[in-house]
Amino acid sequence: MRLGLVLVSLFLTIQATPPQGGPCTAGAISEGNLPAADDAFAYMPPYGKPVVGKPTIQETNKARFSKRTNITRAWAGEHRIVATPSGDMAYEHGTMHVGYDEDGTHSEFDAVMLTVFKANAGVCQMVALTMQPLETGAKR
Repeated sequence: MRLGLVLVSLFLTIQATPPQGGPCTAGAISEGNLPAADDAFAYMPPYGKPVVGKPTIQETNKARFSKRTNITRAWAGEHRIVATPSGDMAYEHGTMHVGYDEDGTHSEFDAVMLTVFKANAGVCQMVALTMQPLETGAKR
């Protein structure tokens, strides 16, 4: 009898838990290519300083990274996406392995990443991004 009540209670709890809604779901973030918010914040060492605003981020990316070719990115080791049940906000963090060619030189490194997403007018947008390369020889 007790087991039956526990199972019924568990079933009702699972049924009562609403599915994740809103645009900032783990699935949407996994698919990638989400737009940046107009007032997004970004920092990476190649920037030299934090950059604010979608147009400024785009201009800085063009100035700092336009010579890079054969760019590869892959999550290495830990990687996690956490979204609110309502799907109005989420964040993604982990270690990414990055590689690229620039001026005849191939570079590879691991970097820690943190990206924050927020829903705006039914669209999930990147609102903050930071990346920091790990020291050479650091464990993944």
